[in-house]
Amino acid sequence: MTNIDRTTAETEARRHTADLRRPTRFGDAINRYLGAVGYPDPHTAVPVIAGYPDTPALPDAGVVVVGVDDDPISHIAVDHAAIEAELHGWALRLVHVRRSGKDEAGERLLHRLTDRVHASAPSTPVTSRLVLGSDPAQQLLTEAADAGLLVVGHRHGATATAFGRSVADRVGRQHSGPVLVVRMPGWPVGPEWGTRPIVVAADDSAPSRAAVEYAFAEAKVRGCDVTMLHLAGDGTNIAHSLDSRSAVPVHHKIISGDPVTALIEASDKAAAVVIARHGHGAVPGRLLTAASHVLPHRAHCPVFQVG
Repeated sequence: MTNIDRTTAETEARRHTADLRRPTRFGDAINRYLGAVGYPDPHTAVPVIAGYPDTPALPDAGVVVVGVDDDPISHIAVDHAAIEAELHGWALRLVHVRRSGKDEAGERLLHRLTDRVHASAPSTPVTSRLVLGSDPAQQLLTEAADAGLLVVGHRHGATATAFGRSVADRVGRQHSGPVLVVRMPGWPVGPEWGTRPIVVAADDSAPSRAAVEYAFAEAKVRGCDVTMLHLAGDGTNIAHSLDSRSAVPVHHKIISGDPVTALIEASDKAAAVVIARHGHGAVPGRLLTAASHVLPHRAHCPVFQVG
């Protein structure tokens, strides 16, 4: 029996003991968030709720930084950033970059989005920053230097706003820490969203190990499963070493056809996908190369970039 066969057999038993409809921390947060803001689609205006000042961050707590502008995908990015902050027990920092002068619209945007977060998670510390600069990507990278997670929206199509496609691509490549790129063709989500797994592309390269370890850690925080995608003969060492010591339910899927097609299809059934950056001097496997090139642009769910 190969490593992957043994790993699959060991974890298959765990899969059948897990109730896929069980409540999860992530599902609870999603449902409460959507109920609190009460909007039927991302284009619906959210009423301003007065009276919430910035909540100071807790000492030594982590922070989630999210770049915002007035595009609907940016608002959805705030939704995901707020949920990540709540699940990890971290603070949330909203960052809006203005190019010149006084920006009253930017100030109103930050107040509105702060209210949006407080409506569902009043205990989450929230601060906001209105930053002057001509390079939104660089400003966001600077603001996120101390962040445990950087979140940015990624628009569909070629047109980019201040925190649109080009900025998401750049921070995803250049940030030294984890980046969550939010691509959500359909939001708000259905009731099954909270039970979806974290999907990770696994080969036997060093960058892939970082992605798999992050996927396990995120799944543990969310209370969900992990689905590991492998090419035949790839990812067996990582799968066996991590799966054997993890309490997270794991499912394995061997990709026999085109890896790009398989990755996109898997993202349509995932709560999030985790991929690894190549890094300097790293030699990625074939699956990791396909994942890093394709998923930030074509995934049907948010994409974590790590490593």
